[in-house]
Amino acid sequence: MTFPPDYISNTLQLLFIMSIPQAATSLWFSFVCLGFFPERYAKRIIVYSIVQSIYIVGNFFLLPSWAYMLHSQTSIFIFLAFLFPEAKIKMRLLIIFFMMAVSVIFDMVYAYISLHFGGYEHVLYNTVPFKIALFWPGFLAVALITLFLQHKKMYLARQIRNLVVHIRSKPYTTLVALIFLQLLLYMLILSDVFIKPLPIQFLQMMYIVSIAIFLLITIKIVQIIAQARLEGIHQSQEAYLGDLNKMFASIRGQRHDFANHVQVMYAMLALKKHDQLRTYTEEVVSEIQSMNVAVVELPSPALAALIQAKSAIALEKRIRFDYLIHTTSLTFSSVTNIDLVRMIGNLADYAFDEAVKLPPAEREVQLEMFVHNRELYITVTNRGNHLTREEIAQFNLPGETAKADVHTGLGLANVQERAASYNGSVTVDSDLERGITFTIKIPNAGQAKTKPAK
Repeated sequence: MTFPPDYISNTLQLLFIMSIPQAATSLWFSFVCLGFFPERYAKRIIVYSIVQSIYIVGNFFLLPSWAYMLHSQTSIFIFLAFLFPEAKIKMRLLIIFFMMAVSVIFDMVYAYISLHFGGYEHVLYNTVPFKIALFWPGFLAVALITLFLQHKKMYLARQIRNLVVHIRSKPYTTLVALIFLQLLLYMLILSDVFIKPLPIQFLQMMYIVSIAIFLLITIKIVQIIAQARLEGIHQSQEAYLGDLNKMFASIRGQRHDFANHVQVMYAMLALKKHDQLRTYTEEVVSEIQSMNVAVVELPSPALAALIQAKSAIALEKRIRFDYLIHTTSLTFSSVTNIDLVRMIGNLADYAFDEAVKLPPAEREVQLEMFVHNRELYITVTNRGNHLTREEIAQFNLPGETAKADVHTGLGLANVQERAASYNGSVTVDSDLERGITFTIKIPNAGQAKTKPAK
């Protein structure tokens, strides 16, 4: 094998000036974005950057650019599996995806800069101080951004991580694979400018394939959006039916209990126990009045049905359920009834689950919906256990909940996703006096996003 002139010198410069710093910063950035922090990850990032860089840089001047790119991505997957065995296959692919994204940005910037310094050959074989001055400011910028994100606990891609790791649907898997392949093609195309020139026929073929993949990605996204809308409508219908069935079951139970109450009152009357009869009757009347039917007067039939159903469920679980729906909130047209039912229903379910853990006399859930400064506010408060600052912070992370229960966790994540689709937010507060309060805030129609579900 014939080595190029100055092979060792150029390889060492490429290794220490470019490859190791870029591998370390891009891997660190990927971990922070995904919120993935395995044990002793900092030391292992350094070891990975050195070992992987030595392995792939040794072939940089020997392989064609397309072979070098494929070889480097394959080796990244293998070294990640060896040094980070806790990262499953999907997680490894996500890490590689973000590392590739960082590399594409670096390559685009440096390819543009290199054109002003005489092209790729001039940059590659220039002096060491020139290369350091050219490349290291970019690595430093990525490191500072990553440090800021980690300090603020801003894990930008944690929702993407949760989606991809738990993904089971074939359309989503296909979309992720297409995006991954498209990014790899972009890196190959950019290598023509910054790494090594490619044969014109190979470059033309990659452009054609890239356009075809872009069209497939567009079609797949449209299909997923259409499917998500249908699934959203189906889930809302199931929620309606489930709550209505619970309400009817509760009413049937009350009817059966009422017959027993009448028999008891008749027996007390026959025995002329008037004082006991009065007391017992007051208790029965109080229980009946707790099932407030005034909510059916709400202009929104869907919201009225939801509140009526939740009231029946609360009565069955011996929970005091108070609600206050301000009239102005019913004219807030930025949110569809389906999404209102989704968000309020999921928060009410969570509140009920927490309330039943308390003694019956302390079970209390409050719902309020109002408009303030042209923003819709929905608050649900329950007298559950007091949350610590760490638990509140965990709740307030996008896509995260502090509940281990799968059903409830998915419900709260769904509330966050629905609110975010309207450019809104969901926050959690907790104090000893009121309990746990979830607050949904949604801006007016002019600030809200286009809604995928109707």
